Amino acid sequence: MSWLLVLRNRRRYKAVITGIAVGTAGFIAIQTMGDSVEKKMGGYLELLGEATVMKAYWENTSSNYHPGKYDMTDVAQLKSLPHVMAVAPVVSLPRIDANFQTIVWKPGLFGVDQAYWITQTPQLESGRLIGPSDVVGRKNVCVLGELVTKYLFKGYNPVGQFIRVGNISFEVIGTLGGLQGTDVKRSIIVPISTAQNLFQGLDGVKEIYIRVDDWNKVSAVRDQAMNMLKELHKGYESGIQVLYYPQRIQKVTDMIYMVKLLIYAAITVTIVLGGLGITNVMLAAIQDRTREIGLRKALGAGERFILFQFLLEAIFISLFAGSIGVVSGIISVEVLRIALDVDVSQVTLITTIFQGVVFTVLLGVVSGMYPSVKASRMDSVTAMRFE
Repeated sequence: MSWLLVLRNRRRYKAVITGIAVGTAGFIAIQTMGDSVEKKMGGYLELLGEATVMKAYWENTSSNYHPGKYDMTDVAQLKSLPHVMAVAPVVSLPRIDANFQTIVWKPGLFGVDQAYWITQTPQLESGRLIGPSDVVGRKNVCVLGELVTKYLFKGYNPVGQFIRVGNISFEVIGTLGGLQGTDVKRSIIVPISTAQNLFQGLDGVKEIYIRVDDWNKVSAVRDQAMNMLKELHKGYESGIQVLYYPQRIQKVTDMIYMVKLLIYAAITVTIVLGGLGITNVMLAAIQDRTREIGLRKALGAGERFILFQFLLEAIFISLFAGSIGVVSGIISVEVLRIALDVDVSQVTLITTIFQGVVFTVLLGVVSGMYPSVKASRMDSVTAMRFE
């Protein structure tokens, strides 16, 4: 009977159903997409400051002399840590002679492998980057920072040209653009195997860049990396440092939380307004059906029966709106998944749908309780005389 009465008066509940449906759909979409979007958004934001990148290096201390270098065993061990996306060993020289035709300059030299580009923000301007085949083949190829391109080639595209670095000829395969640190801007970047093979003093790895796949895990990974490196270099623990940037992570965290807070606030307001709408339309329904309530009570209907009748109507309204919201939410999740190119956890989706349904039922109970109690306590004689 309650369901039939809801269907009969469905036009009255149109606005309420819409509000609750929109709120439920938003809740499902935000909850389900939350982790995926957060990672994606964090990935975009950290490009501004490399928030998920840390650097392992040696720090000279007067109390304990150390060799000041890591090796490829350290790199392999660091790759095994959970949530580590890339580990990039780097060798470097602060200055080296470089010339193209008659132009001579003294840039820095970096020896890297293909993982280096995952840990850094510079973007490819032209040509290509150093890849696995270059490292394995110890090829004499190089990528130029912005200032090297500017001073050696005077604005011309150097890709395909040959320059001399020290006394060795290198083919330029690419140039860098985008955000670059000063050291990258003024450096020539070559395969790490080539650098170690051709230049003196680069047999050991002085710096290791580590990129984490989730900015929430950076602090934990940093501690694990420190402990691992100290374990691998017994006796030199005081000189081992792993630099990371918690202030950058905090800025990313604050921005994402602010966005989520605003979204959840909007959804909450929508749902609360829907709940208030249920209360108002139920009070209006009771006003219109006052004589009906009086007649039912005169024929023997108890207060509990009247209360449950109107409470069920409120629950049905909310549940019907929630069902529409669930369907809309599932469609929204699928659209967002495709648009944002992220993976969605089916477990999270199912859990969120269940939470949404339970919440709409509770919303119906809370919103309908006052009108239902008011209806159940009406005096039958007074109600039947109501005009």
